[in-house]
Amino acid sequence: MKPNPAVLLLVLLALGGVAGLLLSGSKAPAPVVAAPSPGTAPPPMPTGSVEDLQKQIVLLQGQIEYLQGQNDVLKDENAQLLQKLGTLGMKNTPAVVMKDDDVAPDFVGMGLEMMKMRKLHALPMVTTPVSQEEVETLILGWLKRQQPEDEAKKLTRGLAALGWIPEAVDPLPLRAAMLARQLGGWYDEESETMYTVDPQTASGPSVTANEPLGIAFGQLLREYGSVLFQPQHGPLTTDMRIARESLIVGDASLTRFLHSMQNPAAMPKDDLPPEDPDHPLNQVPMPAFLREMALFPFTRGFEFAQSLHSAGNFAQLNAAYSRPPVSTTEVIEPELYLNPERPAQVDLKLDDVKLNGTMPFLDDRLGKFSCATALRMHNDDEAAGEGTVGLVADRLLAWPADGGAKRDHAAWQTLFQDKSTADAFVKAMLNSLKQRYNTKGEAEFAAEGRFVALLRNRGEAGVVLIDAASEEARTALKLLMK
Repeated sequence: MKPNPAVLLLVLLALGGVAGLLLSGSKAPAPVVAAPSPGTAPPPMPTGSVEDLQKQIVLLQGQIEYLQGQNDVLKDENAQLLQKLGTLGMKNTPAVVMKDDDVAPDFVGMGLEMMKMRKLHALPMVTTPVSQEEVETLILGWLKRQQPEDEAKKLTRGLAALGWIPEAVDPLPLRAAMLARQLGGWYDEESETMYTVDPQTASGPSVTANEPLGIAFGQLLREYGSVLFQPQHGPLTTDMRIARESLIVGDASLTRFLHSMQNPAAMPKDDLPPEDPDHPLNQVPMPAFLREMALFPFTRGFEFAQSLHSAGNFAQLNAAYSRPPVSTTEVIEPELYLNPERPAQVDLKLDDVKLNGTMPFLDDRLGKFSCATALRMHNDDEAAGEGTVGLVADRLLAWPADGGAKRDHAAWQTLFQDKSTADAFVKAMLNSLKQRYNTKGEAEFAAEGRFVALLRNRGEAGVVLIDAASEEARTALKLLMK
């Protein structure tokens, strides 16, 4: 049985201290003694009179070097054990062949370090590299479970009806492609495995540089995913979904950031700025509006997590999963979320939502960030911010358009704090409509086969935007939203 190096070191240091006190006046040079090889038994301690203590000091120096060698051996063994632990229980995992000059990333060790720092008590995740395409497939499967039955595509039909994206698309494959590039991997709950992108299949070096963020996200998804995203919570509005994604992505970004501060070698090494056309994120053909929605959790989510961490360390972040933000307004303004008496969300009620007897295929809440994004398309940031600052609630409804129309009918009801904040929104939205349809800025007009109206209601604090495919539909929607 090997002696415990830590205990042995304490004993030897104590003996060395006694010897040093007895020979403090000695100036005789100590002969050089070769350090024993790691893994061999330590040399025996000599016994004798005080005159022999000089020799004991020399041997103590050898013992220290021996223990240092043993420590190095134990470190190597520990690293090997961690790697084995990270591969236990893999299902149908392909063998990874490393080149002689390659060094396998220690994702298991990295995960343990981040879990310790983040104060999560769980076993390290099984990790294995696969192709980027396989990672995207795993993410797509998860996204479809969160938004089944074309729920996501219905949203893009509504956004296209408002003219905010060119046409309706299935956004989930695009989201999967974005997330694979943003995270560099994905944690699969079914196989309980963290799949990282094989560098040989990555669409750019920044993808594999993001693997530490993916590891942190995977740990948090394993820990809190069932709290945030499971079907028992019922359908989530777009605003609420983005807010919840911002919590977990922001938490992962903060964890990765704090870990890299303690481990400079783990700092992000993305040399390409996000606006560079060659950046992997720009390789995904996603409409600009949808891209902004996908990026929000990674930008404002990080700031939100920082605010919660500053208010109550990781305990505050842990508690947030049981009381997640309900809107992007709370993510943008964390002080509203941290207010224990935060006001309840306002629901915009309508007596009837049928258009000529047809129920809407989309009934959603977009939130403050989506409102600001829509206004920024044709306004500067200041005007868009002023137009959004007083938003209290919103509701987007969309109905199918007959007659081969390219875009459906849509009505977007918004509610503001008062008339003055609603005025700021109307000013910015009229400017957007003027530029988009090349009009003179009227509140009601027909252009490019669309019939548009921007109307005030709800005591001048409400504004409704109607964008319909026929004049008949616009007239009916004006009555419906009144």
